Amino acid sequence: MNKITTVFWATAFLSACSHNVCGTYQGTLPAASGPGIETTLTLEKNGIYNLKSVYLDEDDGVFDEVGTYYVEDDVITLNSPQVEAVYFKLEDNQVRRLDHRRQQIIGNMADYYILKKTKSCR
Repeated sequence: MNKITTVFWATAFLSACSHNVCGTYQGTLPAASGPGIETTLTLEKNGIYNLKSVYLDEDDGVFDEVGTYYVEDDVITLNSPQVEAVYFKLEDNQVRRLDHRRQQIIGNMADYYILKKTKSCR
């Protein structure tokens, strides 16, 4: 492993531990094409995440994504080679999905972009 990779993993690990974000978060996020997206986000202590999205009432609507995450200023950034970065704001026992500019989603649907912490890391 080269120095840059080592520093990245060390930073991701320390960042994840220092913010006590690891655990499982669940909820149903809004979907444009249906009644919602059952979402489970698992953040591991080692800086790895798993994001499972189940689009309700859609055939073949189950997606699993694995990648790395880091925390900076209470914003969790999910990075995966398959998709664009995804952002969540760390709140008390929950995370709030942010838009692609790392801004809070506003309007009538704002309170539907929350995943509640259902399980803490051991």
